Amino acid sequence: MNLGKENETLEFKKSTGEVKSAMDDLVAMLNKHGRGTVYFGVKPNGDVSGQQIGAGTLDDVARTVKEAIRPMIYPEIRETILDGLPVIELRATGTERPYSSYGRYYKRVVDRAEEMTPAELKRVMLDTDYSSSWENNLTNQTILDVDEKAFRSFYERSLSCGRLIPMEVYDPSDLMAMLGLLVEERLTNAGRILFSKKKPVVLKMAVYFTDERIRFADAVRLEDNVYNLIDAAISYIQRHIDWKVELGEDGLTRDEIPEIPTDAIREIVVNSFAHANYRGETEHEIDITPTEIEIYNPGEFPPHLTPEDFALRRMQSIPRNKKILDILYRSKSVEIQGSGLKRTYSICGKRGIALSYTRSEYGFSFVFKRPQESKKRKKSKEESSACLARPVIARRFSAAPKIPTEEMVLNALKRDLGLSRDGIAALIGKSPRTVQRALDSLKAAGKIRRVGSSRSGHWELA
Repeated sequence: MNLGKENETLEFKKSTGEVKSAMDDLVAMLNKHGRGTVYFGVKPNGDVSGQQIGAGTLDDVARTVKEAIRPMIYPEIRETILDGLPVIELRATGTERPYSSYGRYYKRVVDRAEEMTPAELKRVMLDTDYSSSWENNLTNQTILDVDEKAFRSFYERSLSCGRLIPMEVYDPSDLMAMLGLLVEERLTNAGRILFSKKKPVVLKMAVYFTDERIRFADAVRLEDNVYNLIDAAISYIQRHIDWKVELGEDGLTRDEIPEIPTDAIREIVVNSFAHANYRGETEHEIDITPTEIEIYNPGEFPPHLTPEDFALRRMQSIPRNKKILDILYRSKSVEIQGSGLKRTYSICGKRGIALSYTRSEYGFSFVFKRPQESKKRKKSKEESSACLARPVIARRFSAAPKIPTEEMVLNALKRDLGLSRDGIAALIGKSPRTVQRALDSLKAAGKIRRVGSSRSGHWELA
């Protein structure tokens, strides 16, 4: 039997000994046509020669696909019989161009793969709709699977910043449908990632005694939706960095100054969650060491571009998740699309905070370089040496000074008057009951007042 000639969507390999080069051909076909087929056990001229297939052969091919190709694809791999001989058929489709094979990007030219030039790659990226259809695909989850508190908080925040029109009667189903997160009574992928109470996303956070990241002082693993995890990540960093308290010009007020500007931290954290690749297993990570804060995004940064390109030049944003970005914009988690890196570099530049970034095979890390080590961090390093000499239980610590809860609540409201009690609690790391006592104290002191009901109203500063 002869299968004909190779073409722009068909590739032949004599055996799985050529599986790595097959990955190059497969991504070349995906990048040009969005689909491709590779046969193992077929000669280049189309003659079927057969492929020896053992118990783990198909699994080996699947593993190679998973390790080589980014963004991840989910191909069909099966054994088939042609002319009485066993062959392996690998079929794949994909709309998330550009695809890479072992970090390199290819285009299909007739029957072969050629590596893209930087200019070609940039053009493909700018022409690609990164949102594709994934965000709008329907899941098996319904409105009953929505985190009611998180979605209500989103609604209140969006109203307070004027980016959402108030409903006559708040109805989460109607609102989610209006936003394109609920279709035919089922959550879309974007709705699930943003607001599901079934905890679709993982966030790992740790504070390490030394830059070697061997022993940690604190470690947390959270499973939740993106809306909640953004606040949790920002709160965690704020609790574990150094702060100084300065008296205001009037000699009465106290200003709390973080070592890393909180606006810059928020921009990068939100950027990480907004642009991550949620098609497979997704784990975000935050590592805090004595000299740096690293925020890991499980998604690829645009190839041949750097954060400085977006911060210092007029670069068109290349969003991966347009719907998720739109929702975060409405609640003012992000500002104008594409301005986050520019704002971060500007804020940190004024404070003399150094920034860096690293790429990996599976994601991208943004790093804040911490200012000169404080005495507290130096002490932590000394403690780590003692820890190596005797068994100890890892302890939670916070580098921030003791600040009254009322002041923390008031500062949170100064940043966002639309915050609910639970939203403030998540932001400052206190329980809702503790926050409620602080709110009652601030109201009694005449420093804040509530306008409207407890559910649909907002705070005002006196």
